[in-house]
Amino acid sequence: MESYQGKNDFIALCYDNDDRAAAERIAEALNALRIRVWSNYRGCVLRKSSDAERFAVCRTVLILISAKWLKGKNNTDQLKGAVLMDKQTVLLFLDDTDLSANEETAALLNRSMRMIDCDPENLDECMQELLSMECVTDCIMAEDEEPDTKTTSLLDIFS
Repeated sequence: MESYQGKNDFIALCYDNDDRAAAERIAEALNALRIRVWSNYRGCVLRKSSDAERFAVCRTVLILISAKWLKGKNNTDQLKGAVLMDKQTVLLFLDDTDLSANEETAALLNRSMRMIDCDPENLDECMQELLSMECVTDCIMAEDEEPDTKTTSLLDIFS
């Protein structure tokens, strides 16, 4: 997965490690649209200083929500961080997980968050909806901009 390393507006892509394949497809689709996306092999663990530093300076937080995400012990930190840092937040639902049924996550939901159903196997509708949001289009590279990225891999887990 290509991960944006620059300082211009970018999306922080957060997900559960078990949803990595879906995250990679979504990141590839966003990159094809020349949207700056930062992520890592772990899906963004805010307890790691390198992840927290990138998360703090992103324009938009894009969190992939699934039953696996809800069960992950570090994943709700992604949502808490987005709320505490007052980030533009988009929740992409990969399945029918109901965050309002979970006491911890329900308290974090607010009206300014955007929520989209997303089928990682058919991203057209999801991408169209994302492209209708200013917090996403602000992260599109200029025509003459070269991507400032690195490829994330399993070795990033140890960094």
